[in-house]
This record gives sequence, structure tokens and C-alpha cells, in this order.
Amino acid sequence: MNNHHVKRRLDIKSHRKNLSLIRQEVEEVAEECGFGETDIYQMKVAVSEAAANAIEHGSPHGEENFIHLVIECDPDKILIEVADEGVFKARLPVTNGRPSHRGRGIFLMTALMDEVSITEHQEGTVVRLVKLKESAKDQEQRQQVPMV
Repeated sequence: MNNHHVKRRLDIKSHRKNLSLIRQEVEEVAEECGFGETDIYQMKVAVSEAAANAIEHGSPHGEENFIHLVIECDPDKILIEVADEGVFKARLPVTNGRPSHRGRGIFLMTALMDEVSITEHQEGTVVRLVKLKESAKDQEQRQQVPMV
């Protein structure tokens, strides 16, 4: 297990062609921080959803806007923040009274990550994704179990 602190920042144009660069950056940091293949895959899917939403909904000027990515890890977890320059609009995945194939990104992110938060600011929206390392999850669960 890697016990050092890693932090990277990436500011890129708001364009779908940059999604692979974002996934690659997350994968590199997560590997460096000692995460396993399954966790890395889950992070890449979650960050893809967050970044795709930022590109589609959080870039009022299209490719003139930027997506700001911060990836930070410590011995217990990795934190990934995806910030855009637009206004967050929560949408329910329903079309004509039936479930839609669109709007499921938030549900997917919450299923794959240990913590997900969305914060709106004047400058844009920040999606914060956290994945705990297995050792940190085990320790957290032990603290929640009452001693008999």
C-alpha cells in the first residue's frame, strides 16, 4: 500500500474528446496510490459521468469553457473533483412518464463511489467523488460495530 500524498490538477477544454484524458489521469493517480483494478474501473466510470455532465450541461459557451479536474489521494482514500463553469440542473430520468436512458449519471456515481456530493457556486458546479481504500473501509466498519 502506498502511504504518500499525491495531488494533480488538470484544466482542459470542455470537449468530449478529452474524456479519455480525464480517465487516464484518474487511472494513473489511482494506481500510484495503490488502488486495485476494480476500484480504478469504478472511479473511471464515475468520473466519466461527472465529466460528461460537465461538458454537456456545465459549459454554456461550449468548447470555450474549461473542465477543472483535481485528483488527490492519501493513505485512506482518493478524492476526485470535477468542476465546470455552468449551473447545475437536477433532472429526473423520466420521459413521458417512463424511465429515460438519460439522467442516470448521478445514480451511477453514487453506486460506484463511497461519497458523492454536488455543490453549486457562482463560478460553476463541483462534483466531488471519494473512494475509500479497502483498509479504510474495514477500519470504518469496525468503528461502527458496537462492542459486546
